[in-house]
Amino acid sequence: MGLMAQGGQPMERQNFIAVFESDRELQWLKAGLAQVGEVVSAEGRPLEDVVDLVDMTGALVVFVGLQPANTARMTAFIEGLLVAKPMLSVVAVGDGMDSDLVLAAMRAGARDFLTPGARTSELTGLVRRLQQRLPSGQSVSANHGRFVAVLNARPDLGNAFFAEHLALGLQQRVAGARVLLLDLGLPPGDSLQLLGLESSFSFLDAVRNLRRLDQTLIESAFPAHGSGLKLLAMPEEAGGIEDVTSAEIYLLLGVLKQHFTHVVLNLSGVPPSDFLQLLLSHAEQILLLVDQSVPSCNQNFRRLRLIKDWGLQDRLAGFLIDRYEPKVAPDQAALAKSFDLPLLAALPPAPAVRLRAANLGRSVFEVAPRDRYAAAVEEVLGRLGETGSARRGGLARLIGLSHGSR
Repeated sequence: MGLMAQGGQPMERQNFIAVFESDRELQWLKAGLAQVGEVVSAEGRPLEDVVDLVDMTGALVVFVGLQPANTARMTAFIEGLLVAKPMLSVVAVGDGMDSDLVLAAMRAGARDFLTPGARTSELTGLVRRLQQRLPSGQSVSANHGRFVAVLNARPDLGNAFFAEHLALGLQQRVAGARVLLLDLGLPPGDSLQLLGLESSFSFLDAVRNLRRLDQTLIESAFPAHGSGLKLLAMPEEAGGIEDVTSAEIYLLLGVLKQHFTHVVLNLSGVPPSDFLQLLLSHAEQILLLVDQSVPSCNQNFRRLRLIKDWGLQDRLAGFLIDRYEPKVAPDQAALAKSFDLPLLAALPPAPAVRLRAANLGRSVFEVAPRDRYAAAVEEVLGRLGETGSARRGGLARLIGLSHGSR
């Protein structure tokens, strides 16, 4: 159960930034604040990156580790951070018995000082007090992009195929849309082949070029479909992803939100990890894609429980059944009951149409616009835009459909 704020209301989950040289201190902080929010490590990042992280995450509190050997450097860091972000609260973490260390931190502008290993109650109590003193966290601007994740516990071409069509539908249906298909699923790079595109610029290249990632680089480096849809995918040889930090992911997703109105993520087969949790935490809505097989149902049900354990259940918009066979059990009613989610659509098998589209590097909208698969995707787009329920109202905002954009 989450931490309670004054008045008995659950405290809003927050993002925190940690600048520690010690992994042990980082793990202590993550464990202590697990019920309050997410801790993003910015270890080794320059001051300007940490300032950007504050903007991207809406963090109001930064924890900075201090040791006698790095006191001068880290106090200068604290001073620079507070010059850039005067309303920020900096909490220094170090040996509380070292009076020189405590005094240096306070002089630099730290709001509080903690000793590593402090109890969870002490950490959460500090966060509660800071929340009461600080202004509300930053909200995402209406001009910033909205993320929708298409999730499947299993590596499946059908997931990339649906994510491609959802992104194309948004690009073609929403007036003024700038849509990015961010393909991070397994096998890597399926979306590129499905759309008949080639690219030497990958997701990892975008991470490595964060400081250069502006509109010019996006236009020149990101492959583009004829509809205007942009695509960014994992390289086929995905070595190096283990070196990408959560801070870099935050910064990259923040940049993408600034340049695109909609971002569709293909997360097929991405294993449970901090990486997956971070990606899903950025999605305004999550769509779960399953098929009728027992392995798919079991693995996706476990993935659903994990999403709930991560506190992201409110972002679950519904689920889709891929390659649906109405005469084969379990049927859509049984699956809807098992997953306890709204069924957005049962996507037909359409094997000949899918194969033809995939082999031609074109969409079903192009090769068979009247096919049942194309109609099912249109149904999903319509449901996402037309529903008025509180649970799915965010998707209406996500799609941004109006009578003039149909």
